[in-house]
Amino acid sequence: MSTTGIRAYFENTLAREIARMARVQGRSESSIIVEAVRVYLAARSEGALEAAGETQKRQLNRIEARIDRLFADQAGIDQAIYCFVRLWLEHNPPLPEDYAESAAASASARLEHFSEYVRRTAAKTARSQRSTLASLSHEDAE
Repeated sequence: MSTTGIRAYFENTLAREIARMARVQGRSESSIIVEAVRVYLAARSEGALEAAGETQKRQLNRIEARIDRLFADQAGIDQAIYCFVRLWLEHNPPLPEDYAESAAASASARLEHFSEYVRRTAAKTARSQRSTLASLSHEDAE
C-alpha cells in the first residue's frame, strides 16, 4: 500500500492528546490520525447513512404505533362515557315540578364538584402523559 504525506495543523490541546494516545498505545501519531479519519469517513458513508435512516424509520414506526394505541384507548374511554351518560339519561325519571328549584341548586353544586374533579383528574393525567412521553423518548434513545 502506498502512502501520501499530507500536512495537517491541529490545535495545541488536540495535538497533545494525539501524542499522548500514540504513546499509550505504542503507535505513531500518523496511525492514530489515519484511524480517526477512516472512522470519520466510514460513519458518513452511504451505507452508514442508510442504516441510520432505517433505524430512524423503525423508531418513528414504533412511536406511531404507540400513538395509535393511545388514540384507540381514548376512543374507548369516550365511548364508555357516552354509553354511561346515555344509560343514565334513559333510566332516570324526570323530577316532579315542586323539586325543580332545589334540584337546580343541587345540580349546580354537583356540577361544581364534578368540574373540580375533572380539573384534578386532567392535571394528574397531564403529569402521567409527561412521564409516559419521557419514558418513550428514553426507550427510543436506547
